[in-house]
Amino acid sequence: MKTYLSLILILVMNYKCHENETLPKNIMTNTILAEDTIVKKIDPFVLHYDAIVVDTHNDILMPIFLQGAEINLDNPHTQSDFIKWKIGGLDVQVFSIYVPQRYKSGHFNYVMKLIDRMEEYNINYSNFFTVVKNYDELIKAINQGKFCGILGAEGGAMIEGSIEKLQILYDRGVRYLGLTWNTSNEIGISAQDESEKGIKGGLKPFGRKVVEKMNELGMLIDVSHLGETAFWECIELSKNPVIASHSSVYSLCPHYRNLTDEQIKAIASTGGYIGINFYNKFLDPSVSSNNVRSIHNKYKKDIKQIEAEYGSNLIDFNHRRYKYLTENKTSEGTSVDILINHIDYVVKLVGIDYVGLGSDFDGSIYTPNEIYDASCYPVITMKLYERGYSEEEIRKILGGNFLRVFKSISK
Repeated sequence: MKTYLSLILILVMNYKCHENETLPKNIMTNTILAEDTIVKKIDPFVLHYDAIVVDTHNDILMPIFLQGAEINLDNPHTQSDFIKWKIGGLDVQVFSIYVPQRYKSGHFNYVMKLIDRMEEYNINYSNFFTVVKNYDELIKAINQGKFCGILGAEGGAMIEGSIEKLQILYDRGVRYLGLTWNTSNEIGISAQDESEKGIKGGLKPFGRKVVEKMNELGMLIDVSHLGETAFWECIELSKNPVIASHSSVYSLCPHYRNLTDEQIKAIASTGGYIGINFYNKFLDPSVSSNNVRSIHNKYKKDIKQIEAEYGSNLIDFNHRRYKYLTENKTSEGTSVDILINHIDYVVKLVGIDYVGLGSDFDGSIYTPNEIYDASCYPVITMKLYERGYSEEEIRKILGGNFLRVFKSISK
């Protein structure tokens, strides 16, 4: 039957979960109904707030513990907090359980205090926040409109050579472990030590036991920071998907923290996931961080005025912010387009199903100009839309890909 309507309608469409079951929300779509033709034009910002957005690595607990920042305030000196996450449309944050270098011993006890703090947040902010341990808990919380936290550990030194302490981490909710940080440990050799210091070796005998135990528990192996020799041993040993929670592409920016093409292919072959790191040093081989702080300060100051004007209307606010960012580009610093290049590269190399966002916010990093803090995730969605990604592809990148992996190991 022919359709003779020639007006624009606003439709609210009730989406059910796709194959990855990550779409329990609704989306408003501009639909042009013409004769014999239906063309859907998606507002990228509406799509963003409708999608489940996941960030697989954030170090906010470090400034909280070391500098007294508050997670429930709009801190002027942190890149993330509950306020910024809400504006940014984030639904799920993996919190990095990390021991700063200043602590030379007592790592496990320090980690227990970090987890204690997360459990306090779970109680104190239970009306809008919850820490989840599996996929079903996450989807239930999302459908209740709650912001979700997952615990991820960074640096295997924290288990102090003990499988029993690894078990305790899992029992308390930790769902991935980065086997090393920049320094090597009882598990294996780090990327920094292997690349810059020439330290040979991969996984140590204890490290092989750790990998086997993590597979048994359903704890994801995170190879960000891991030396390449140990990386390939993990790929060989692991029966579960392997992830890189916060790494970028070596071919675009040759840094030891980034992944080679062969490593990216190997992670994909396990059914795994790569969260692209926002650190401009890992994105841009010609980066100069000298002026990034002043660029960010200018953007934040000007955009605060825009935010005040639009209040809680996040869609209109984001359109106005994006217009401002587009009109006030600078040749200095690093453009967000370079971050999108890293996402593009992984997609073209291994497909759409293995890449996502692993910001590394509050990990003492400088980020692309337009991603000055965690309120800026919608900018990434707009950029993906402008690059020609479909709605389904954008949803996968924003969170669906990680949720697929998280579901596969959930018990």
